[in-house]
Order: sequence, then C-alpha cells, then structure tokens
Amino acid sequence: MELLKSGLFAAGCAGLAALIGTAQAGHEVSYYPSFYPQEIRIEPLDAGAAAREFQNRTDPLHAYIGADPDFAGDAPPQLKSVFSLGALITLTLNPSSPRAGAPEGRCRAASEAARQLKKRPDIVAHRYPVTPFHGDYLHHIDLVPPEPARAQREQPLTFRKNAASAALLAEGAPTGENWDVELGERSVADLLGGAAAGASLWLPPPWAKEGWFQAYQFLRPAIADAARAERVDAIYERLTLSSAGEARERADLERQLVRALSEGCERAIIGYRLVREFYNDDFSNGIENIASDQQFGFNAPVVPRTMKLKDFPWNGWLRLGIAGGGSAAWNPLAGFHDGLGRLVWSTVADAAFLPVPYSNHWVDNRTELLPPDAAQPVSQSTLVPAGAVRPEPATGRLTALAAGQGAAGKVAYRVLASAFQDGSELEPADLFYPYALAFKWGERGGDPKAFDPEIAAASKLLRERLAGVRVVRVESRALALADLTFIYKSPIVEVYLNALSRDAEADGLIAPPWSSVPWHVLALMEAAVERNLAAFSEAEAARRGVAWLDMVRDTALLAKLTELIKEFAQSGYRPAALEGLVSASAASARWSALAKFVAEHGHLLVTNGPYRLVSWSPTAVVLGVVRDFNYPVGLGTFDRFAYPPHALITAVERAASGIVLSADVEMAVKQQRDHRLQRLPLKRETLRGTLVIRPVARYLVVGDRGRVVAAGAASWREDGRFVIDAPPAPSPGPNRLFAGIFLDGNTLDPSIGSIELEQK
Repeated sequence: MELLKSGLFAAGCAGLAALIGTAQAGHEVSYYPSFYPQEIRIEPLDAGAAAREFQNRTDPLHAYIGADPDFAGDAPPQLKSVFSLGALITLTLNPSSPRAGAPEGRCRAASEAARQLKKRPDIVAHRYPVTPFHGDYLHHIDLVPPEPARAQREQPLTFRKNAASAALLAEGAPTGENWDVELGERSVADLLGGAAAGASLWLPPPWAKEGWFQAYQFLRPAIADAARAERVDAIYERLTLSSAGEARERADLERQLVRALSEGCERAIIGYRLVREFYNDDFSNGIENIASDQQFGFNAPVVPRTMKLKDFPWNGWLRLGIAGGGSAAWNPLAGFHDGLGRLVWSTVADAAFLPVPYSNHWVDNRTELLPPDAAQPVSQSTLVPAGAVRPEPATGRLTALAAGQGAAGKVAYRVLASAFQDGSELEPADLFYPYALAFKWGERGGDPKAFDPEIAAASKLLRERLAGVRVVRVESRALALADLTFIYKSPIVEVYLNALSRDAEADGLIAPPWSSVPWHVLALMEAAVERNLAAFSEAEAARRGVAWLDMVRDTALLAKLTELIKEFAQSGYRPAALEGLVSASAASARWSALAKFVAEHGHLLVTNGPYRLVSWSPTAVVLGVVRDFNYPVGLGTFDRFAYPPHALITAVERAASGIVLSADVEMAVKQQRDHRLQRLPLKRETLRGTLVIRPVARYLVVGDRGRVVAAGAASWREDGRFVIDAPPAPSPGPNRLFAGIFLDGNTLDPSIGSIELEQK
C-alpha cells in the first residue's frame, strides 16, 4: 500500500479565507481539502450528442464516459483519447450443432470464430480469458494461443444472426437460422456486478480486477463435468484463501485454474472489445490532469480525484457526459449498479482503499494499513483481546468477545475520520455497523425478510474471515495553517481474521473498519426494508413486489422515510446491534441532524466523501465539492496516477551475473499546458516531472508442460538495467523465461521480453 495522505499541496489561492470562518483574508495555506473541481456536472448523453457538446463553443464537454462519441468525421484536434477494456467477446455453442459434442470440436469452433471477428482497433481476437488489460497477464503470456490455421476439411461455422454478430463479425461471415455458435459481449462491470463485486458499502474482493478471477466468474457456471468442476473449485479456493505462498506457486495455480476453466470450451472467450473515451485537451477549456483505469476507463474512483481543469487549477466547473441514463436505484448497499450510479457513488463517497487505475493493486484512501510493529506483531495465530466485538449471525447484534478466543492474526488500521455531511461526527458505531449489517442481512436466520442474497454475496468474504474488531485508541494530529489550527482524529482499529495470507495488502482489504455512510442512515434503510416499504436489491424488490430502495429519486419513499426520521428522533431509536454503543439521547441528536439535512437538501444520500449531491434530474446530476477543513484528504493526493509511465523492454540478454533486461520509458511530459508522450532510456536519474519513477521487474520461468519452475523479481542496477540473478536450474525439457517491467505499478498492456534458458 502507498501512504499518500500528506495531501500537502501549495494552493496559494486567493479567496480561500471565505471557506474558513475564523481566517483573515489574504492567508495562503499549504493544505487544500478535497479535490480540484468545485462542481462536477454529469449529463447522460448519447454518442451523437456527446460529439456535438465537445464542440460547444461556450460550455464544452470535458470528457465523455463509457463510449466513443459519434463524430461525423475525424475527432476534433483538441481532443485526446484513452482505451480501456470494455467487454469480453464470448461464444456459446448451439447444443444441437455437430460442433457441440466433443471438447476438441468446441474448441476448434471457438478458434474459427475468433478468426471471423472484424479487424478493427476496438475489436481484438484473443482466444484466452486473461488479456493485456489484466494485472496478471505476465503469468499467462505463453498460454495465449496464436491464431490457428484453418482446418481444411472443417465445415464453415454458421453464426446466430443477432445484434452481436452484426457488430462483431467481419463481412461475409455466414449467419442463419441453423446456427452453430452465438456471439455475445459481457462487460467487465456486469461481470463483477454479477459476482457482487460492484459499487457497494463493502469493498470488492482484493483480486476483483485479475483475469483468473473474472474467468472463473464467467466460465465456471458452464462446466457440466463434475470432476472438472470440483478440480476448478479446489484451485479457486486455494487462490482466494491465499493459501498459495510463494510467487512461483501462486502463478502456477492461476495458470492451472484458467486452463481448467477453458479446456472444455462449453463457453469460450474469443476476444475483447476496447472502449475509447475522449477528453478535452483544449489550451483554455481543457483538462490538464486526468487518470484512466485499465478496465473501467474514466468511470473509476481515482479519476474524479485527479481531474484538474487548465483554466481553473484549484476549482472550476467540470462537465462530464456519460453513455446511458441511470436506471439503478441509488442506495449504497445494493444499488448504483449502472454507469451513472457507479460514477455518482464513487465521487460522493469514500472507500477505505481505492483501486489503482492501471494495476490490480489498491491505494490507501480513508484507512491506512499500519506496519506490524506499530501495534502488536502479527503472527499466524493470536488471541483476540477483551473488548473486541463480533456480530452475531442473522441478528447482527455486536457481542463482546471473551478474552482468550483465537484468531489466525490481526490487521491494524489508522482511520482518517471526518464529519458526515449532516454534521454528525464519525464514531465507533459508524465503523462497526457495516459489520453488523453484513451479518444480519447476509446470513439466513429465523426471519426470511431479514436476508438479501446480494448483500450476502457482497459480504461473503468479510463474514467468513472476521473474528473480531476493536478500537484501540484515538490519535490526534494538529495541522497549523497561518494562525489557524485544525485537529484531525484518527481511530486506531484492530481487525482479527480467521485466515491470513502472506499478502498484507490482500488481508487488509478483507474487512477494513470503515463506512462512508453514517449508522443512522443505514439503520433508516433497514427500517424501510423491515417495514416492507422497499428492498435493498433489485432482485428482492421484484420478488417481494416492492420498490427498489432509492435514497434520492423516489419521492414517495422519501416522504415515508422523512416521517420515520421524525418518529426515530422522538424515540431515540437505534438498532439493537448498537444499543451498547449509542445512547438514546445521542441517537435522537443524529436523527434530528438527518431531519435538518433532508429538509435542506431534499435527499438522504449522506456521506463523508469529497463531494455532495447538489441537484439531480433526468438530464444532469450536479455534485459540489466539500471544502470543509475536517476532510482529511487533500489536493494532489492521487496526482501520481495520472498519465502513468510505461516501460518498453529493449533487450533481454545473458550475462555472467544472470539475465539482464534493458528498457526505455514512455511517459507524458508536461509542456506548458499540454502533455506530450516522450520516449527515453530508463535510467536511475529519469524523473517523471518531479516524481521519482518506481520500477518493479518481475519474471517467471516456464518449464515442461507449462509448469512454472521459478518466479520472482529482478534487481535494478545503477546503470538502469535489471538483473535476474542466476535463475534456478531449468527442469528437463524446454524452459523459457518471461519478464516484464512495471513502472509505478503500471501493468497495462505490458512489454514482455523472453529468452530460452540453457540446460545445465
């Protein structure tokens, strides 16, 4: 994890005093809370409207999210674009087709179908589930099959005639009623949503962006052979339980899993579609700073935290278009599933950790992982101390654990607290209540209404691993700005887990103590579901014949919830899980604050994130920045994720010391208000602006029958080259070393070098 919390960025902004009631005019400060635009306007636009709005002379669009604008000709010169993984191109065989019998015939059909795809920049034939847009691509590089020669005696495939075949197939590919194969597309967002790893109060699994995990989600349901299904599940369990230890073993398991998933070709992935998204690079009206995610493009949490306008360096009005409207309900437990919802939620809310946009790793946001020696050394087994709590299954009641109960180990966090947007201060009850919700609504108990399958799936890992949690202490940090002093409070929290791995980052993502929504808003949502006014998830709403819970746009539900708030303020209501943590008077104060918030703002989307919901309509959603100095994350915190450097391997050579790698770096260099790509030799002294480039060189050696013989990292020499010190003696048969260099963690479309190893 990277600790990027200093947020110290020389703003020097005139007029900042207006944001601080006790400040005197003219103060310059070294800390500016929250992120660049003072307002973000999000407009659902179709591709044609987006193209027109980019050329609006008075109020141009700054970026278009989720699709390629429909320009009549070439894109205007002031626009730049990025590519991300939009969807996997899938193939399903007709059970009545003669090709659907034996696995060999099914796999040949998949290869033939891949050859029939259009030859376009956004459509890539790729007969393997792991792509260059997955962080684990290096582990699979030799398993990606080359385009095969067409079998001479094979009858041509007939494709099912549908929208997908029209969009994906090259001209002349046969379609008809008696079809052999059907093409389709599965977006990465839908794939993860189906695995309950989408936008919600809980983090997705640590491996959500890895190719092997996504391949399992798509291909596993199609496996009919019981023995192979059992083998696949056993490998998957080892990977998700992190029982694989060293890098070699884990890489080998990932390869085994994907091969086992793919070998029957009941379903197949034959390629992928890229999404091209444009942003405005105009000298005055353009964007100076922007990040992009390798799988989600501009619709990723780090992106709005990096967007910076050229004419308004510290503020400004950012105008975004997005493909598609917002059909999903707006609730943080089982809503925000569509593109608009994901963008709104990831902007107004804060997660404990944020996914790094160009790799499968995560970065600290509102929690920081503490090193083992900062509290008590982590061991493979430990005792849960007195004072820790754990929710009861099916009720969620927080039960104090008796001293002496065991756990596999613990993870310690520093929580960066701040006030919620209704004025409530973050307290232990806010940190603990998401755990209680997970156990109450994710476990089947006596009350069938107190269960939601989507919450169960989203919180499964947390419920399996959580052994206990406790607040150890609260630390205070003072920030002096001119003659002002701000105090930041940071609870230190220990989370005890039933299983630990050798990957501290993965352990830290399982059950971090954090909520971006206060406990009383979550309890209000629960009350709405318990009183049958709504359901958390779309599927449960349909099953029960009630509304899908929306905290903003359902005016009828909002009126009923407003009455509930008044009732709870009078009674001092708090959920049974919190009765030992929250007094009736404290609860009444919370409900009164919420009543005031909904009266002023007309909605119940209360968070402690960097933006607040200002207005919404079918044509636009407006988000306003939070410049409150109790917000602990500052301008520039995530700037290093914009325009990541990319390594290009130029040589892989044998030397007396081992295998030596040389590389160039391709990076965006700022020139006045623009960024221009520049290619330079990668040296120790090479800088990315003022930032030091941090390279990691990884390798694996593949031996006989595709077995991983060795895996590890190379060392960086003073001359800028990387050395793999004497890799292990190859196993019998052909052995090849594959290596990749990743700069600042950038695994997107990696340059991978290889060399045959000599037998010893």
